[in-house]
Amino acid sequence: MISNYSILAVDDEPFNLDLIEASFADDNVQITFAINGQNVLNLLEQKDYDVVLLDINMPIIDGMEILKSIRANKKFDLLPVLMVTANTEREHEALELGASDFISKPYDVEVLRARTLNYAKLHYLTKQVSNQNLALEEQVKIRTQELEHSLRLSKEAEFEISTRLGRASESRDPDTGGHIKRMSHYSRLLAELYGLSESECEIVLYASPLHDIGKIAIEDKVLLKPGKLEKNEFDIMKTHASIGAKMLEGADRFPVLKAGRIIALEHHEKYDGTGYPNSKAGDEIHIYARIVAIADVFDALSAKRCYKDAIAYDKVIEIMSDGAGTHFDTRLIKLFLDNIDKFLEIKERFKDEYYLPTQTKEVTQETAKIKILFVDDNDLNRLVVQEMLLLIFPELSIDTFECADDVLGLNLNEYSFILSDIDMPCIDGYELYDLLRKEYNYTKPIIAVTALAVAGDKEKMLAHGFDAYISKPIDLQELEDTLNQYI
Repeated sequence: MISNYSILAVDDEPFNLDLIEASFADDNVQITFAINGQNVLNLLEQKDYDVVLLDINMPIIDGMEILKSIRANKKFDLLPVLMVTANTEREHEALELGASDFISKPYDVEVLRARTLNYAKLHYLTKQVSNQNLALEEQVKIRTQELEHSLRLSKEAEFEISTRLGRASESRDPDTGGHIKRMSHYSRLLAELYGLSESECEIVLYASPLHDIGKIAIEDKVLLKPGKLEKNEFDIMKTHASIGAKMLEGADRFPVLKAGRIIALEHHEKYDGTGYPNSKAGDEIHIYARIVAIADVFDALSAKRCYKDAIAYDKVIEIMSDGAGTHFDTRLIKLFLDNIDKFLEIKERFKDEYYLPTQTKEVTQETAKIKILFVDDNDLNRLVVQEMLLLIFPELSIDTFECADDVLGLNLNEYSFILSDIDMPCIDGYELYDLLRKEYNYTKPIIAVTALAVAGDKEKMLAHGFDAYISKPIDLQELEDTLNQYI
């Protein structure tokens, strides 16, 4: 066992200090002496001691006051303090104040030595265990961050797959460019209003783009037919629900794809049992599908399609209200109608069109100077945003970084504005914003780029100070419109 312990002995009698030194003459210990209590705390701050031998009766500051000061500092919580005194009447008081033990004067040298070394050994072992625990906690923290990062990437990958598959089916209908975004955000909002957990609301947001994935197998003459479908054509169209579910079979390990299968299969079921493909009714229909049914029908009615014009707002609300208890879950449709303004806000945010930049920006002295910093831990997001920005601003200079830590040493004032993801490991978007504003005095626009762009999160980001936000998956028009405010 290591015996090179460090002892602090505090006593106003030099003879007692000499006696203490003699007690450890044969041991490999380091003893520091103090003849009063005035500099004890300074000594403790300057060096790590394994045990303190503290006399009670001293002038100026007695041992009890020193003991109180030591125990008031959490840094010394584990430090053994042995009270050495002839005044045994104060033993109980000393122990209540946090003394580790009590040695009476005149003391037995062997008892003093043995108790001191035992407490020093105990303190040494306690420090070793504490250090090991700290090391383990740090390893657990790092591993947890790695796992959270992996889970987030996995979730983003599922969302990306979901969105791209949804767009694959949607791309065959040139009139529905904003449908995927609108109905997925409608669905997420309705799930939140219904009281589903945050994780389920997120699943609904990410899985709802798969609702019509089966339409990719429907032939153009049916899918794109102007006007009303004949019965045989409608029967063909109805098969997209079963086809979509079949396409997503066998993915139960992936929550988004599993939910997407349920939604694809059941979102045309009706609450009274008259829907398709399986004539389910009431709560037999999965809550995800009941939610998406409302979102899908609302968007279908209120948006223009190749086979119809958009229906007037008042008529849409009337049709949705009339569907309560027949087409729609009565609880859900009430929540929808009671909060219609929030859904109309989403409708306005994601307009119905396939979008290309209005025009490639003319290269001027000013636009040529534009330099953007983008921070996102997802490789795909960084690539997509970079390509979009260069499409809008061909002469743009853009630097992208995976980790927020990497940008803090840069000359930030050379950037026209900064785009930052919110959900990142190590330093998240909110922490990065605070550092940029308070520590680095960055005064130019900081824009959040996030998948959390629902109403509550929008207010939170803007209240925190972000100048604007851009929702994921990135929409080219939203990106251009937002940046145009600052160029």
